[in-house]
Amino acid sequence: MITSTIKIAGEKALLDACVAALEPEQQFKTKRANYSLKKSKDLIITVEAQDITAFRAVINSITGLLGIVNQNWEKIQ
Repeated sequence: MITSTIKIAGEKALLDACVAALEPEQQFKTKRANYSLKKSKDLIITVEAQDITAFRAVINSITGLLGIVNQNWEKIQ
């Protein structure tokens, strides 16, 4: 099993936007990979995958969604 923890720190509004973007995709768990979100002071994303290909797919999905949030966040700042 491959696991990784990603910590995102920032303003509460930015973290809320990240959670809003990631929550719907989080529900699409497969036998090979999934991720969970935990928001407190920071946003903690825990990724678990059975193999490197599944891990890469989940990371690509997460970074793609966070990239969209980041682009829009920069526009409104």
